[in-house]
Amino acid sequence: MKGKKKKAGKKGNGSKLITRAGLAIKQEFYLEASWILSALFERKLKKLLGLVEKQPPASGFTLEQSIKRVKYLHVSSKHPDLTSGLNLRIVDEIRNWKNQRNEILKDILNIHVSQARMERLATEGVKLYKELNKSVKSFVSTAAPADKEGKGNRKAI
Repeated sequence: MKGKKKKAGKKGNGSKLITRAGLAIKQEFYLEASWILSALFERKLKKLLGLVEKQPPASGFTLEQSIKRVKYLHVSSKHPDLTSGLNLRIVDEIRNWKNQRNEILKDILNIHVSQARMERLATEGVKLYKELNKSVKSFVSTAAPADKEGKGNRKAI
């Protein structure tokens, strides 16, 4: 008798990626960790946008586009839950982190990039992701009571 296989769904993939990023850092694969963190940032911001705008962003939406959209929604104050639940500083720090990642990639082609620089990028990314995760959870908890339709979508992040 064959055992049941678990279905490969979206739920839980984020925690697997977090584990992989931690393992990559532990094994000093900092560049790989930074790419995993980029994917996590992009996913988290897209999920946040989906909750705020009640529809998921287009599949081609990049990390930069997600950052810009979240910042626009925050600054425009069209969504008070987002403004109160998400610190704009985190969005700016994620953009700075992404730009540092891009600079390192450009520098790799031309010059030697120190291990310390890549390690700093990876560890800062982990700290930022934890802050973003905490902030998004705060947004979800403050916005959930305002969701009168009871769709239950808010806990998906």
